[in-house]
Amino acid sequence: MDKAEFRQLILETLETSLEMQLKSVRQLLGRDEFPRKATRRKGIRRKSLVDLSMKILTDEKRPVHVDELVELLLHRHGRATDRDSLSSALAKKAKQGILVKRVSAATFALREDK
Repeated sequence: MDKAEFRQLILETLETSLEMQLKSVRQLLGRDEFPRKATRRKGIRRKSLVDLSMKILTDEKRPVHVDELVELLLHRHGRATDRDSLSSALAKKAKQGILVKRVSAATFALREDK
């Protein structure tokens, strides 16, 4: 274990210990309610795979096969996904006539009227 990993382990152990101590103090004070952990601020959310796929299709400016989309999602955005799930989500959008169109089997492109 190198120095950075050891330091990380010690800090995480201290954090857990302090959280447990605070919980005990609150119980002794008769406060059964615990404040909720910090939630994400409004407006900040993780991008969906469809959103990221739309960005890739916009950048590529050409139809892209779902297998290539899976690879690009992993390399550009660090998001691993199942090929079938992504294909299903994009096919659903194409069927609804929004965002993308299917140009051939498992190949999608941006809609021109977007």
